[in-house]
Amino acid sequence: MNCHVSNMIWLSQRSHTKFRIFLLILFLIAVELMQPTISCRTQNCSHLLHRSLKLTKFMNWSSAELLKIYKASQGDSTDLICDMKMDNVPVSTISGQSLPARILSIYAHLKEFLPHMRTVMEQQKDLDPPTNPVAEGINSMITHVRHLALRVYCFLQMLQPNILTPEPAERPTGIPPAQNIFQQKAYGCIILSRLQELLSQAVHEQKSIRSKICRKRTKRLSLN
Repeated sequence: MNCHVSNMIWLSQRSHTKFRIFLLILFLIAVELMQPTISCRTQNCSHLLHRSLKLTKFMNWSSAELLKIYKASQGDSTDLICDMKMDNVPVSTISGQSLPARILSIYAHLKEFLPHMRTVMEQQKDLDPPTNPVAEGINSMITHVRHLALRVYCFLQMLQPNILTPEPAERPTGIPPAQNIFQQKAYGCIILSRLQELLSQAVHEQKSIRSKICRKRTKRLSLN
């Protein structure tokens, strides 16, 4: 067992129980917010927005809690490594002048984060196998990100049915396949921090969708 693993903060039963309670909350709430499959063609705009916004708010909260747990598990100087500069990691800024462009930006960023989150999850499993609460939390968050990306894709289809949606690589590009423990700590913290920032922005973006998408869509349907 290396020095890092011996210093991981699973030292007290109380802390471990706290992590497990968080994971249980993560699972129970997500069951109500997520659907096994979604068909964009059958979605009501207002209903889709309502569930999507609830899911995004929940993910924003849970990602912030997961980040706290991650930092607590990494030992000393975590805040310093979270502020490190690192190339080839996803950005959290939503870009675009038009509403379709901004929704597409949310979708593209969510998809871009997925392979990076899988890498962080595998790194955490290697650090403290076989049941690392951080790895379990990231695994649950990956599922949530997939469901949210699908809902955002449905909004894109409502706006521009033929819009092209770029798909990122299956594995993160530009990240060295072998990282030392310090680099893994920084990488994981940066990924989780930026994901939380993206979700916070996504909450605000979706609040503007009702008047700009759903009401206009309802008007068009009533006129036909």
